[in-house]
Amino acid sequence: MSTIKVDLSAPIYPSDGTGIVPNKPNERVEPDDEILRALSHALNRKMREAAKAGIIALRDELGTAEYDFVGNLPSGYTYVRRGRAAPDTRRDIRIYGHPSGGFFESGAKFMPHVVAMMMLYPSYCCCKLCEQMRAIDARA
Repeated sequence: MSTIKVDLSAPIYPSDGTGIVPNKPNERVEPDDEILRALSHALNRKMREAAKAGIIALRDELGTAEYDFVGNLPSGYTYVRRGRAAPDTRRDIRIYGHPSGGFFESGAKFMPHVVAMMMLYPSYCCCKLCEQMRAIDARA
């Protein structure tokens, strides 16, 4: 199976990233490599699951290749690890930059937003943060 390398920071992909990252003492900006691997894994897993379930829409749009995200996150998005209170030494993931001011807690939760950018349809995104923004706008 072929692999397609995608740099989400390339100008072809429309990004709505704000570049805003809260300055919190227990958070540290991390290199994008780790989260890009998680995004690659999440998209490839989702596409395999869709194929097994007979859902062809995603495969129709993105093809049958595996995806490998390289380079950087979309412009305006930042990958941060947040430390937990002692004695817990685990660190939580935060992906900042969404226009709502919210953050994504994992690569899998960021994935619908990434797919919308890849398909050049960010206004049709179905991620949780975009859906919350549309609900607020509809009430206004």
